[in-house]
Amino acid sequence: AAQARRAAIIQKQTEDLKLKSYALYQEVIDTYNEILSDEIYDAPLFLEWNTWRAMTMLDGGTIKGNFKIDDSGRPISTAQGNMPDIECYYDNFALSVEVTLQRGKRQYESEGEPVTRHYAQLQMATGKNTYCLFIAPSISPATLAHFFGLNQIKNIAAYGGKPKIIPLDLGSFMKLIENSYTSEGIPNPQAIQEFLQTAIDEVENSINEFDWFNRISAYADRWL
Repeated sequence: AAQARRAAIIQKQTEDLKLKSYALYQEVIDTYNEILSDEIYDAPLFLEWNTWRAMTMLDGGTIKGNFKIDDSGRPISTAQGNMPDIECYYDNFALSVEVTLQRGKRQYESEGEPVTRHYAQLQMATGKNTYCLFIAPSISPATLAHFFGLNQIKNIAAYGGKPKIIPLDLGSFMKLIENSYTSEGIPNPQAIQEFLQTAIDEVENSINEFDWFNRISAYADRWL
C-alpha cells in the first residue's frame, strides 16, 4: 500500500512538473544554486531529486528517479548503487543520468566504473540506442579522460556497441534547462537526442578530452 501511495505521489509530481514547468523552472534553478553554494542539507540527495525534476520538466519521455521518497513526496534516500540515479525512456532511445558532488580524484575512483556499468545495464535492458549524461559541479580531468577514451572504442559487446557517455558540468546542464525554458515550447525527444548524439560525434573532431569537453559546453550554451 505504501508503495502504491508513493507511486501516486510521484505520478502527481510528474504531472505538475510537466503542466507547470515554467512556474517550477525558477525553483529548480534556485535549488541547484543552493546546492552549489552549499546551503542545502543532504545535497547529494537533493541533487538527484532536483535533476529528476529538471529532466521531467525538460522533455516528453518517461523519467524514473531511483531515489526514495516519503509520503509527502520529499526525497529521503539516494538511488542504490546497483542502478542509475535517473533512467529516461523515449520511443527511439534511452538515457541514464548520473549525478555526483564528488570532485577531483575521488570522482573518478567512485564514479568511473559504476556509471559505465549502469549505462551498459540500461542499454542491455532496453535494446535501444542508449546514452548517459554524467553531471557534476566540475568534471575532474581523470573522469573526463576515462569517458573520452571509452567513447572512442568502436565496439564493446557488454555495451551493445559503442559507448556514449557525456560529461557535463552542472553549470552547462543548467544552461540546457534555461535554453529549453526560453525557447518556444518544450523540446521534443528528438531535440534531446540531437544534443546527446552531437556531443558524442564531437569526440571524432576533438584534439583531446579538454577540447571535447569545451565543444560539449559550447554546444550546451547554444542548444535550441
